Amino acid sequence: MAAENTPVQAADEGLHNPEDDPLWSESFYLNFSDSHGHHGGFTRMALHPTKKETEGFLCLYLPGGRIGITRVTDALEQPKAGVIRAGNIQHLCTDPVKQWRVRFDGELHVFEDPGLVARVLEPNSPPVTTERLQLDLEASGLHSPFFYPNYKKVGTPPPHKRERAGFGRKIKLALRLPGEIRLALRMRSGRHYEQSMAVRGSVTLNGRKESFTGGGHRDHSWGLRHWGVSPRFRWLSGQMEGMAFNAMYLTVAGSNVINGYVWCEGVCMPVDELRLENSFDDTGLAGRDISLELVSGGRHFSIKGQVFLNVPLPMAGPGFSTMYTVGRTRYECGGKVGYGVAEFLERLYP
Repeated sequence: MAAENTPVQAADEGLHNPEDDPLWSESFYLNFSDSHGHHGGFTRMALHPTKKETEGFLCLYLPGGRIGITRVTDALEQPKAGVIRAGNIQHLCTDPVKQWRVRFDGELHVFEDPGLVARVLEPNSPPVTTERLQLDLEASGLHSPFFYPNYKKVGTPPPHKRERAGFGRKIKLALRLPGEIRLALRMRSGRHYEQSMAVRGSVTLNGRKESFTGGGHRDHSWGLRHWGVSPRFRWLSGQMEGMAFNAMYLTVAGSNVINGYVWCEGVCMPVDELRLENSFDDTGLAGRDISLELVSGGRHFSIKGQVFLNVPLPMAGPGFSTMYTVGRTRYECGGKVGYGVAEFLERLYP
């Protein structure tokens, strides 16, 4: 572990006292990919105190471009310290700020076409094929957790497909903006840290067990969260031999901001400048070819990415709907090759 200064302490890895606000939640996230890009996936646990429930989500990339997912809700109570669970999904803190473990033993809903994943998220969705998965992964930090400092304002928004908004939508957006600003200011009290990981373990699908060695990325956040406050964001992370990065680029409350870090040669450095260019898939909502330029610690990093699988996850709530897409991505920087994700969010309404 590198010896960076960080405000993240062992106690931060546990659960936090919630606010009496329906927007308050606490989440634990991990994405992972083997070193050859064959296996991978992501999982997220979210605790919602006002709903008195915990939500678990797991997505696994399967051979032949298929997708397996499971989503489960469970009681809010977490009876064992250091273990966050929902149904058969478990996140276990085995060594605070250094090591976590993810376990799952159950059925996955399997989709031949990743574009159809959203069906399983709808109420009364039709039955789909299932396969049995046993997942046991150990994720070890490549560096101390990186607590997100203040976001840096930039002049331009993330790249996006520009559509002409009608007069009615422009009015709705203008009326919505003051509320977005107030909500964004409230959300500033939330805490959020990220960490690049080395991941190893096993994936057993229908009784066939394969070992897993690769990289990943985790985050832990708590506070007020609203998925409709931002009209768009881009969140990218990847791990290569001796290097890893995290980059966030979003529009919120009428401002465009960046954040993130680069871990290189044992040192984790915040991102000072970010430039992103990308092409889009057929939907115009998710990325394909990515060009990311980062300035961090006085050094320049040129990162190329190719998204070879997009998983669309629509989300909606009172007065808004969004498309959140997780893109499985191959990255290259300075001759080093690795894998990670390129997450794109676009608000569809209003």
